[in-house]
Amino acid sequence: MDSATGEQVSADLPWSHILLACSVIVLEAGAARFLELGNADQLLISGVRCCVQLTCLGFILAPIFEMRSPLLVLGYVFGFMVLVSAYEAAARPKVTYPGMFSKAVVSLGSALLLNGLLLLYIVRPAPWYDAQYVIPLAGMLINNSLSGVALALNAMIDYLHGNKEQVEVLLAFGASPWEAAWPGFVKSVQAALIPAINGMNVVGLVSIPGMMTGQILGGAPPMKAARYQIVITFLIAGCTFAAVVLICVFTIQAFFDPRGRHDDSEVKPQSRLNISRLLDCSKWPSRTPKAAGQAESLPAGAERCGTPLVLQQSWQKSTGGRRILDLALDGQVGPRPLKAALQVGAGEVLCVMGASGVGKSTMLKWIADLTSSGASKMSLGGEDSRRMAPQQWRREVLYLHQIKAPLPGTPHSFIQSLGKLRANHDRPQLQVRPLLPSVGLDERLLERPWSELSGGEAQRMMLAIGLATEPSCLVLDEPTSALDEASKQLVEATLKSRGKDCGIIMATHDTKQAERVGSALWTFAATP
Repeated sequence: MDSATGEQVSADLPWSHILLACSVIVLEAGAARFLELGNADQLLISGVRCCVQLTCLGFILAPIFEMRSPLLVLGYVFGFMVLVSAYEAAARPKVTYPGMFSKAVVSLGSALLLNGLLLLYIVRPAPWYDAQYVIPLAGMLINNSLSGVALALNAMIDYLHGNKEQVEVLLAFGASPWEAAWPGFVKSVQAALIPAINGMNVVGLVSIPGMMTGQILGGAPPMKAARYQIVITFLIAGCTFAAVVLICVFTIQAFFDPRGRHDDSEVKPQSRLNISRLLDCSKWPSRTPKAAGQAESLPAGAERCGTPLVLQQSWQKSTGGRRILDLALDGQVGPRPLKAALQVGAGEVLCVMGASGVGKSTMLKWIADLTSSGASKMSLGGEDSRRMAPQQWRREVLYLHQIKAPLPGTPHSFIQSLGKLRANHDRPQLQVRPLLPSVGLDERLLERPWSELSGGEAQRMMLAIGLATEPSCLVLDEPTSALDEASKQLVEATLKSRGKDCGIIMATHDTKQAERVGSALWTFAATP
């Protein structure tokens, strides 16, 4: 049987020739020191590590090649190569979530297994577990998949953690976790596949790829080497795609709870060292006495419980029509326990006031089932929230954020994306244009990017979109905080004229606004 690199074995290289090649690195480091580049030591250390690591690899592979044991070959591939690659992929993002390493193992291992079986069927070594074929080919598949998984993890975590407001806006309008994460999923997969696509575009033009080079150096005919390279290039792309899709799916699952609420509370700063840092003792984290003292003092502060909160009714001008929303909340708003019971009737505007940071936004998200702060009994029109699909509840109890979410595209594209949600499949198309004059907006703003809208314009645009969805109850978090007085009065008039079929819960800091708009005022107060 031919060798893995061709019909002939390439000539052996004596250590004297290797030392001649090492002189290039030494000269490069000397030039770097002369030019004061600051990386001369890094060049020398990297060169030494390269020699040591590849020499160790040769010593490890030699007995594996000689023993011809399928268990040993597969154990090395899946028990060492996959684990090390998964560790490296999980160590590259700046933050981490529980189980990220194990999910990277499953993603890389599954992708390698599927594409590796196809590769073995195409190449057909005899025996099928021939280490001379299996280990180099598996290494090429894993190495490229590792880069893709690391890129996908970075992009997916950045979307779900760094841009969580965008995710929560979509959830608030009734999106499922998959629908809310879909824009990030698409961008993550696209970014992760760029190296593989670029590699296929330029392979054979800019340089001869590694596998083809090895076969030609080993004496294989160029056409035979080209056919092998075509196969491995395609399967590298397939393995990368499978691993990237799997890690993105696993990451999305990790950022949502069983009710489909976005939950990044377990996301922590990255504590793993990647392989290059792990092998560099100077990069190991040190625990100074000061840091240790600080770490020991944290739990004591974390255990302190805040003063209980009370949500009490300050006044009530009028009552609404039929009861829309019944709420009984019992849980934590930040560090403070809260018990509250309130009802919202049709046509009512229930205003909520309290000091900044007291927990108004948290409570409003709790009502809209966007966060879980404890036990609650909520019903909409007499139907218990636990018997309703989470997306249906959020669609009917619509929460609008206090600040403009960093949404991509334009309001028009956002409206189109809302129309595609599963929760809206049986509803007519949103009619936002007729509502824009009532909040003082020109319809031409629908085609302007969100990033070009002022804070007040974005706030009113989002309110108009929310009103167009015709929810049973609107939950508004300071909807006029960025508006001037004239625009504020327009919004207040719109809210008061919502009709008899919708209730409104509105957080505000403006006492006069509460008196102008509110049917009742509820105030946060701490118990003595």
